[in-house]
Amino acid sequence: MAVAIAALLMSTPAAAQLSPPSTPGPYVIDIRAPMSGLPSTSGFHPVLPANTLVPKRGFGLGVGGHVYVVSLGVSRVGLGVDVLRVRGTAVTPATPSTSPANTGPPASSDALSTAGQIDVAMTMTAVAPQLSFNFGTREGWSYLSGGYGAAQMRTEAQGEQEGPLGGPTTLVRDDGRSASINYGGGARWFIRDRVAVGFDLRFHRIAAVGTRPVAKLVVASVGLSVR
Repeated sequence: MAVAIAALLMSTPAAAQLSPPSTPGPYVIDIRAPMSGLPSTSGFHPVLPANTLVPKRGFGLGVGGHVYVVSLGVSRVGLGVDVLRVRGTAVTPATPSTSPANTGPPASSDALSTAGQIDVAMTMTAVAPQLSFNFGTREGWSYLSGGYGAAQMRTEAQGEQEGPLGGPTTLVRDDGRSASINYGGGARWFIRDRVAVGFDLRFHRIAAVGTRPVAKLVVASVGLSVR
């Protein structure tokens, strides 16, 4: 009897060591700081004077939530959504003309003058649902994910109106929301039981709408996760 009890006590720690690690989840909420490239071709901006500087990179805020619902092989399948907004700006200094006054037809009423400073700002907002495959344990895991959502791009250009009337004016280019595909991956590491640090690298393909062409953006973000 004593031998049997001793064997049982010795086998319990060994069984605990062989037990599988906990799986990712059960849910996380992400708060991140994203950085994204921005398109610089004319199809994404209002009509601007030649050589006007436009933003090529934006920074902003992203939030998201994910739940982990079922195991599939060595991975844990998750469902979630990320929402992000990034904004980039560029400033073109004034370049007063030294040429004689223009005697031709009057300039368009919605044109900007290079004689004044031109400020251009582009904002990209995206809602990105995702299906993810997660690899690791409850204390930290990597993932691959993708999904189909929507995005919107808006550009504003502020400056002085061209022509004899002058005065400040703002030109806007906003073609509304369009479909967006996102895919990428990242990882989370829990530095405390409920708090993790992590990163995400994501590719967004935003469909063409109106005269605006397809946009392909790469968004990198870092931040915190809580559960």
